[in-house]
Amino acid sequence: MMVSIKDVAKRANVSVTVVSKALNGYTDVSEQTRKKVLRVAEELKYSPNMLAKNLKQKVAKSIALIISNFDRTDGRDGLLVQIMSGAFEAATTNKYEIVIYTSSLSEQQDKSYWQFCKEHKISGAIIAGLKTTDPYFQEIIKSDFPCVVIDTMLTGPHTGSVSTDNVLAAKTAIEYLIERGHRSIAMLNGHEFAVVSKQRLEGYQQALAENGIEVDPHLVINADFSEEIAYEVTERLLQEQPHVTAVFAASDLMAIGFMRRCRELGVRIPDDVSVIGFDDIVLSSYMTPQLSTVRQNFHSISYQAFEQLIDILENNCPGTHINTPFRIIDRETIKVIQ
Repeated sequence: MMVSIKDVAKRANVSVTVVSKALNGYTDVSEQTRKKVLRVAEELKYSPNMLAKNLKQKVAKSIALIISNFDRTDGRDGLLVQIMSGAFEAATTNKYEIVIYTSSLSEQQDKSYWQFCKEHKISGAIIAGLKTTDPYFQEIIKSDFPCVVIDTMLTGPHTGSVSTDNVLAAKTAIEYLIERGHRSIAMLNGHEFAVVSKQRLEGYQQALAENGIEVDPHLVINADFSEEIAYEVTERLLQEQPHVTAVFAASDLMAIGFMRRCRELGVRIPDDVSVIGFDDIVLSSYMTPQLSTVRQNFHSISYQAFEQLIDILENNCPGTHINTPFRIIDRETIKVIQ
């Protein structure tokens, strides 16, 4: 049975007008009353149909693009620009407005996903940058707010997701190296709380195992998707694993950090060690030598995320997971071993 605003008012022992004002941020409602109304509304899982309200009032329809952990992003990879560009194009095509919000870990701990959506009058959201440890990660699964998550796998009646098939993409990259004669392949991974890190590690391990190559955990080093951390661990990796002939980096920024340190150490790429990245950021083609990588298209990913969100909102379609295409871009950092 659908919960109405009258149900919230009755449970909170206030008028419908007070409930409406509390939920819509009016200042003539006391903070104590506002918190009580929000608490009751959350307990009853009251969710006003903001989209229907917008349509009725003939105002612009709006969708939120929430960038999680924005404070950890320096922007050098340009992926957020692609995400925003794809979402903006989809919004324009479908005559929606898009509003961009950022959400740090501390903000998520202070305010629930439910409260965030209520306070910002969000009827649907696209979320990028979530980690499995983020409070919003589990909340989204249970929430009845329409939402599509980028670069992870979450599905439910109101929740969908869009990403590259990271397992298959990583597996394909490793098989590409194996086909070119490499058998001792190290991996620079992100961190244990990123879904894509787990998936790309799985693809790496699958490719090795299926080609009769022992999976050695010492050949996998986490570098937090950071160019600087990858730079710092490179010398230790090369000293401790001198037999390595190729490195798979789970992001281009980590590959670039690895290449920078190799250059300083006099290690030639690809003559001494080959490297392949992941993402195909703009910087990849400007490196010397130019970086070989796995290309994924975040413009397309966010565009499809927006379209799926509209399906959930307007057509009441259940959420699903969509995999987008990828391909190997072979430039100048992979040597063929005879």
